[in-house]
Amino acid sequence: MVEEVVEGPRTQTGKKSASRDPVPLSQVSTEPIARQTTGIDEVDRVLGGGIVPGAFVLLGGDPGIGKSTLLLQIAAHVSQQGPVLYVTAEESEVQTRIRAERLGVNSENLFLLAEGDVRTIIAAIESRPWLMAVVDSLQTAYNPEMESAPGSVAQVRDVASQIMRVAKQGCPVFLVGHVNKEGSMRPAA
Repeated sequence: MVEEVVEGPRTQTGKKSASRDPVPLSQVSTEPIARQTTGIDEVDRVLGGGIVPGAFVLLGGDPGIGKSTLLLQIAAHVSQQGPVLYVTAEESEVQTRIRAERLGVNSENLFLLAEGDVRTIIAAIESRPWLMAVVDSLQTAYNPEMESAPGSVAQVRDVASQIMRVAKQGCPVFLVGHVNKEGSMRPAA
């Protein structure tokens, strides 16, 4: 058994959410969506042709398999077209810079933020019109308003849902998730 603290509803940024009416499927626009290439053909194929505005992509895998390296390469490619935010909750900015140098990545449009507090992460994503953002990783980002530890089931659910909401506002977000011994991205119970 794992104890979880259940909190009541709260506002994310103090804003009131706008009410939207459902629309018939037939009235949804079928205009082609401009996609941003990742610079890696196979990743573009998996994403259906590239990165879609407002996309929320969870990249999962075993620790050390190369998720952060792959996303740093994608971020570097996209940053050739405009600003990209790379948030690292696991590593320092220096560690990320060392990896970037090893990969030959050097871009004035690639911005780093070493932060785990989801409120600060969301504020950074909302601070400007990024072409994409990376949050590395789901298990190390946290909401300090919750009493549970980073990586707990409650934290993982809360952080993922908050980041998904901000992605749907238009900035595509790639979220790194580590797979545990049981083969899931949740902490072991």
